[in-house]
Amino acid sequence: MSSPQPLNIEFIKDGHGRLALVDTNGIRHANVHPAKLFPLTEKDLWISIQSEASREILCIEDPRSVPEPSRSVLLEALGRRDFVPIIQVIHRIVRKADGHEWHVTTDRGDTTFEVETDESIQPLGHGRLVIVDRRNIRYLIPDVASLDRVSKRKLEHYY
Repeated sequence: MSSPQPLNIEFIKDGHGRLALVDTNGIRHANVHPAKLFPLTEKDLWISIQSEASREILCIEDPRSVPEPSRSVLLEALGRRDFVPIIQVIHRIVRKADGHEWHVTTDRGDTTFEVETDESIQPLGHGRLVIVDRRNIRYLIPDVASLDRVSKRKLEHYY
């Protein structure tokens, strides 16, 4: 893969450690947030830079196009934000009037979250599932087949 055309932008941290973007016009956008975009199959590409109000300011196809040291600042901020808990055990899935409540153990401990619709559960191929909760937090099941028998049964019963 060839190197992408360099972008004339800069990422910096403010005095409070928040990410700021200086765009190609020299305009500074304070407290921006990077977010990985779909497809999840190309997890190292396509990053959206969003304002505090969650409006997209810039879409970066390939982070290698961001010159150093800005690229390191961006990737560090993305790493802090890229929080994808891995579901290890499904204890309960409770049907509610407005969706389902999941009680699970993740690689970060026990948690409960709510899922609105079946469309919030998406297969990624090769036995992987991503579940997006009401707060837009993604949870990953990297291999449904590796779940314990009880967890698989709970998952199959509802989905």
